[in-house]
Amino acid sequence: MLKNHKKLLIVLILLVISVIIAWFFFFSYSTRWLEDRITMGTESLRKNGYAISYSNVKFSGHPLSIKATFQNPHVKDPKGFIDWQGQEIEISMRPWAFYTLNFYFRGEQKLVVPPCGSFPIGTLHLEGASGMAHLSSKGRLENFTFIVNRLSSFLGEQPQPLSLKDLSLHMSNLTDPLNLKLSLSSELENIEKILNKTPANHPFTVNVVADLSGFKSEFPFPKSLAEWRDGGGVLEVRLLKIDWPPILGEIEGTLTLDEGMYPLGSFSSRISGYREAVTDMVELGWIKKKKATVALFMLDLFASSDDEGEKHLKAPITMQNRVLSIGPAPLLKLQPVGGN
Repeated sequence: MLKNHKKLLIVLILLVISVIIAWFFFFSYSTRWLEDRITMGTESLRKNGYAISYSNVKFSGHPLSIKATFQNPHVKDPKGFIDWQGQEIEISMRPWAFYTLNFYFRGEQKLVVPPCGSFPIGTLHLEGASGMAHLSSKGRLENFTFIVNRLSSFLGEQPQPLSLKDLSLHMSNLTDPLNLKLSLSSELENIEKILNKTPANHPFTVNVVADLSGFKSEFPFPKSLAEWRDGGGVLEVRLLKIDWPPILGEIEGTLTLDEGMYPLGSFSSRISGYREAVTDMVELGWIKKKKATVALFMLDLFASSDDEGEKHLKAPITMQNRVLSIGPAPLLKLQPVGGN
């Protein structure tokens, strides 16, 4: 009986030692796998002209979670559209999900945005940012989810009043970027301050679901928006929803660019509270008061009233000849998108 107990004890000890050794090798293999994938990704971006740097990288964790922590990362694309500077980025992976990477953006994170038209954005500051990436078996990025608690803009050292809260962006089909699918949702903060209104009980929320499509496969990969347009590129807006009672708008349609790089599109819309929306545009200086009066008269002709007397508008929205129009009523002049 005593011999059996000793044999069992020896077997258990050997089993524990085997598990510890296997655990150690599993951890080492997972760490090397993550390090290789990060190295492959950065080398691929550098070959495509991206500037990537960081002051230090450290690998840590345990066999159930491997982490790579980058200090002072800086990423800039060759055309200057992306200029990201952060204090720290942590990338983690679980060994049973090799192809899923989690990102945590610690400390101060800044994204410098180049000037675009008459709406300068300046430098974006991100608070509470995180993300999740799914890779293919060959290590290529398939889809990415990005979440930010608050996204604010600074022009120089001056903070801008508008900011985005609870921003969520999901992009899929990244292995075929010319047929990218994306969805975005967020709340717009402080719009009442700009309009000198009392803060509403309901936040200003925006939801977008859209796909890229139409680019002809026989064309080489476009190097500019102009080449994308010339190759038949189209943005299909499955849903653009703006909810800020009494304003509620749902829009869907297609968008591309004309020869002058101005937006060119056609949409169907369902809009409640359109009178309040036009009034807000006047207060923002987007529309002159005289033009708004004429536009509202024309829009009222196409609207219908419900049982409570509230007007609802179902009308086409067009972007052509450098003007945005709802039905027959031109509302505002458009600005060109980034150059040829």
